Amino acid sequence: MMLKLTGCAALLAAAATLMFAFSDDTFQGNVVKRPFDPAIHGQSPTKTSSTQILYHGGPVMNQANSVYVIYYGNFPATTEPIINTFMAGLSGTGPYTVNSSYSDATAKSPTPISTTYYFQTPAGTGAATGRDGSVIGDNYSQGTQLSSGDILKIVTHAIGATKLPADQNAVYLVLTAPDVKVSGFCTSFCAYHNTSKTIVSGTQIRYALIPYPTQKCTGCNGNIAVYGDTVTPNGDMGADTMTDDIMHELSETVTDPYISAWYTQNGAENGDLCNYVYETTSSPIKTKTDVNGATTHYNVTLGGKDFLVQLIWKNSGTGFCAVN
Repeated sequence: MMLKLTGCAALLAAAATLMFAFSDDTFQGNVVKRPFDPAIHGQSPTKTSSTQILYHGGPVMNQANSVYVIYYGNFPATTEPIINTFMAGLSGTGPYTVNSSYSDATAKSPTPISTTYYFQTPAGTGAATGRDGSVIGDNYSQGTQLSSGDILKIVTHAIGATKLPADQNAVYLVLTAPDVKVSGFCTSFCAYHNTSKTIVSGTQIRYALIPYPTQKCTGCNGNIAVYGDTVTPNGDMGADTMTDDIMHELSETVTDPYISAWYTQNGAENGDLCNYVYETTSSPIKTKTDVNGATTHYNVTLGGKDFLVQLIWKNSGTGFCAVN
């Protein structure tokens, strides 16, 4: 017989369930993408009850969503153009439209997540020309050594001091520069997402942290960790890793913004299930060589640039890693 808990007991039970579900996939309360582990990553998971993604009743981001990018610190000249091209090109394409297989499933008329999002490419490229549109910069407002609490302050600064809109139908991506040290990065996580009502009182702000990895952090890069490449598709290992991380975190944010919507019985979200999976039998990986003859792998071309981005778990039948 199921007992109905009330008051504090119900809240404690719900909290305990959530903590258990995400105990292996969180860092300081944030839902994370883990560095590559050959024992569990890189292969499409077998369809079992543990990979069945389940709806837990929470909302999804199925409105007209926007994405904002906050460049925190100084980046290599090649980085921002690569990432801005990726962000502008991803909306409406196969890799992102996999998220439209998710909806607020218990609603009378379930509304799927849109296949597109709004992102306005800045008129200039890089810090020297400034940012505008959906892109802004932050000149180390919280210093060069960050904790998870500082990421909230960066988003707060972006909305307050630099006038990004406070939009609960938006995802704010905080990208940190190579000289910024983030607690736990590269050992405990590659990237993470979360939500907060403290950034703007009364408004849920969904955000994700995407740090720039250096050559000392190759475990977050699929080209190096999975395929053994010595180069990445755009010649900027940091930027090429970050686009893959963005694919992971953006997909998980729109399908599970409150950490209460879509995840498996083990707490895995739709990006986790396909972490470091880049190809299927019907969509094999592609290769190319750079000017020095080195081979690199990619699976998506957007805005004239090639990218290696993970597949996302499609919510169809028992589910599978998909490119569209």
